[in-house]
Amino acid sequence: MSKTGIAGAIGFAHQSGKDLAQTSSVLYLPATSVGINPNQNAQTLPAEVGGDYFLRGSYKASAMGTGDIAFVARPNGLGHLLLMLCGVDTVVNTSASVYQHTMTPFAVGAGDLPWYSVFKDVSTVLAEEYINTRIQSLKLDVPKSGIMTGSATLVSTGFSEITSASLGIKTFDNSPQFQSCLASVDFKNEATGTTISSEAVKVERVSMSFDNSLSNDEFAVGSFFLEDITLQQRTVTVDLDYVIRSREMYEAVYYGGAGDGSGTQSWSPQLYRGSLGLTMNSLVNIPGTTTPYSCQFLFPGLDFMSLPISLSGAEVVRGTLSTQITLGTSGADRFTAILTNGIASY
Repeated sequence: MSKTGIAGAIGFAHQSGKDLAQTSSVLYLPATSVGINPNQNAQTLPAEVGGDYFLRGSYKASAMGTGDIAFVARPNGLGHLLLMLCGVDTVVNTSASVYQHTMTPFAVGAGDLPWYSVFKDVSTVLAEEYINTRIQSLKLDVPKSGIMTGSATLVSTGFSEITSASLGIKTFDNSPQFQSCLASVDFKNEATGTTISSEAVKVERVSMSFDNSLSNDEFAVGSFFLEDITLQQRTVTVDLDYVIRSREMYEAVYYGGAGDGSGTQSWSPQLYRGSLGLTMNSLVNIPGTTTPYSCQFLFPGLDFMSLPISLSGAEVVRGTLSTQITLGTSGADRFTAILTNGIASY
């Protein structure tokens, strides 16, 4: 029976440094889509005097690894992606076989994004190794009555073809997916101290988009591969879908929390600042313990905006709150992800 490329796998391994490929301790994610591939930059030759209407040729200018992956968020494999995103992992062994990973974006000059080796195996037909890989974007989606799924965009300085046999026996992330979610939103008018809690609002969906602005043009004369990938900026966008059941949320966003229900308020140009907490739990405990897998996202500083409300026949009225993470008066406004699993170190 011949081998076919109908399935594949993608593995992640934390490098100890740049250009130091890591071929051991590779964890493979059961991804739903693997789109990372060699990306060749083909350029045409400048127009030359040649007595014809067509350009005389083209050439390969550069190459790097880029592409997207999609996956079901599982407690063990998610740690690799969060570390690639944030760059800092503070680990606490809370009890036997239970480790709490606090992922926090570092401040300017206080760190750097980690380098990763990424392996792509196309059903034992062919395999590719991507060295010096960094994450450009990570999107996590938590729908109602569903599980957390995600997608990520990866960039690497270079790639090489390897044999599938050299990858050996693969260790897949078989940790249970997250199945329960609790989201809490607190709005606070920074001028008056007025707080509106989410106790009266049930969030139906949360979508988080993390973006690392990475350089992808650091080439050097004499080399066809990227010399480096530099973090230039971070942005985070969070969208919340909820059923509109009271005036409070609307008045908080448009009237700065000054609404009194009289319908005579004046629009406030002040963005309503708040905080968001999201906790994902698995229904299964970490092996050998009574502690469930969990992941908590904390956003202490958010400036909320409200998207226009649309109405549809025979449906409940839903609204969407959209926010961009911004720094406040202290570094504590940076977001934090707290992942609890049985992995001692990434």
